[in-house]
Amino acid sequence: MCTPTTTHRGEIFRARGRSEMRVALVAAATLMASVSSSTAQVELKTYADEKGYLNVRALTCAQLAGTFQEDADFLGVWYSGWWNGHLKRHSINVDRTKQGIHEVIVYCKAHPDVKVIDAVDAYVKKVQSGGQ
Repeated sequence: MCTPTTTHRGEIFRARGRSEMRVALVAAATLMASVSSSTAQVELKTYADEKGYLNVRALTCAQLAGTFQEDADFLGVWYSGWWNGHLKRHSINVDRTKQGIHEVIVYCKAHPDVKVIDAVDAYVKKVQSGGQ
């Protein structure tokens, strides 16, 4: 059984951890923004094959992070629809989708060698486990 002191300490540690996580995320986002602004951005179609098709399962986070923001957002919406189609969902929560795309892009900037599909999978598992 938890004593009031133990419960209070746990709340303090959880709050402190959340605060530290926010600071770390802001610092990482700032760092990534400064790094990405110094590298040349390319159009998403740069990664397409000779027929114009993009292999979305092979696309890396470095490639996604290296595209223009509107191309990354476009691809994020496509991944969202693809994922929801697998789950037989027929609707979209626009705000949640935008937030998810943003989080995947931030994750990709920090993990350039990961496949985008794996970054999306990691985000979906985080959301399903209650993390936000």
